[in-house]
Amino acid sequence: MDKETIYSHLPVSMQNAVTSLVGYRLKRRRYDVGFKRMFERVRARESLNGIELRRYQEKRLKENLEFVRHASPFYDAYLKKHRIDLEKGYLIEQIAELPILRKQDVKEQVEAIHPKEKGKEAWISCHTSGTTGSGLVFYETKSSEQERWATWWRYRHWHGIGFDTWCGYFGGRSLVALDQKKPPYWRINAPGKQWMFSAYHLNGETAVHYVKKLKQSKVPWIHGYPSVLSLLAGYILEQKLDPGNEIRIITTGAESLLEHQRQIIEEAFGVRVRQHYGQAESVANISECEFGKLHVDEDYSLVEFVPLEGNVYRIVGTGFINPVFFLLRYDTGDTVTLEDEQCACGRPGRIVKSIDGRIEDYVVLPDGTKIGRLDHIFKDCVNIREAQIVQETLERITIQVVKGANYTPADEAQLLAESRKRLGNEVKLTVRYVDEIPKTRSGKLRLVVSRLQDHPTRERKVDHEPNPAKLTERSH
Repeated sequence: MDKETIYSHLPVSMQNAVTSLVGYRLKRRRYDVGFKRMFERVRARESLNGIELRRYQEKRLKENLEFVRHASPFYDAYLKKHRIDLEKGYLIEQIAELPILRKQDVKEQVEAIHPKEKGKEAWISCHTSGTTGSGLVFYETKSSEQERWATWWRYRHWHGIGFDTWCGYFGGRSLVALDQKKPPYWRINAPGKQWMFSAYHLNGETAVHYVKKLKQSKVPWIHGYPSVLSLLAGYILEQKLDPGNEIRIITTGAESLLEHQRQIIEEAFGVRVRQHYGQAESVANISECEFGKLHVDEDYSLVEFVPLEGNVYRIVGTGFINPVFFLLRYDTGDTVTLEDEQCACGRPGRIVKSIDGRIEDYVVLPDGTKIGRLDHIFKDCVNIREAQIVQETLERITIQVVKGANYTPADEAQLLAESRKRLGNEVKLTVRYVDEIPKTRSGKLRLVVSRLQDHPTRERKVDHEPNPAKLTERSH
């Protein structure tokens, strides 16, 4: 039997022990004496001014390029082909002329991108979950892992979250057997100070157990996928559950925090929600400060905002922290809206108005127009538990809806009105009512799923189709 099968057959107490053992090993690797020094250096970089940041970026970029020029077969040929002169200087301007690397390009060249020899520092296996079904497996070093976590902890410290702060974690890890019908729907990682709640068992009947455990554990901090947290928040409001007054801060990651999700989470828990953006590839990092502004962490990577249309930009990044898997002008597939303002916190770097999600989170109208920021459709639809937009063809769009307890025909009318405002009258809209919306294999909820076959927004099918016996449709 494999490890997962053995784990699934253990009693809950032993599963808690295993989860804590894994947590101990991760803590020991990530948070040793070297991490403490790394964390202080990362915090010190907050005081860099614009000129100092530019010098720092050039320095990190040159260090990485010099390393991969000799170590990586891919970049040895790539830099020669594009005549990048490391001695000339102005490397930021030089690389701006290079082609943008796509995920598929990188997947095909993974082995060549990695150095020919491992060197003294051990490599750690990493992977992206692949929200579209296309994951990526690569390596990083211990020091690069620590710098990534130091940057994330810098953001957490802005909000009063310390290394000893207990957390209620709602992510995509499958720690509870899917066929388990009774609580506990959570496991403990004691060294990591986490109560790890299952995202796969949360429903109208089990929500009361989740809330009871949150109160009992007295965690001051909740972190998780926004889609899971907003689902829990909806049950709290519908069932008038009391989450207690111990929770002081909620942070989100892994998915874009949509505005209607923020609203419902803050209403249910009575605290501010702060979001963070990053990815396993470590080519861009954006952190929300205590004043609610989204700051580009300019010391973490070189981030470019490539215009799409209007004030929407694609995130393209060049990593600083992981030389053994250096990505140069890598297309994250994510989009942002920019804000031309300063922040009262005084931290350097550009400000992002909103993180808008994946480039795939657009629909295409019959005339070729791309429409994004579709989460606004659901902003005031408080009685919708979950929703997903499925573009079947250029002329046909299905909105999958999981009804809340107080959902009425008036909510459907509002949903359609808001949809028409943004999608016009040239597409056929169908509202499909389902018991649940399929998630990706990592437990994430996609806002838009496109089934167009011959368009750049093409998306793979969701992992599972809804059960036809449990849905109704109404076309408009």
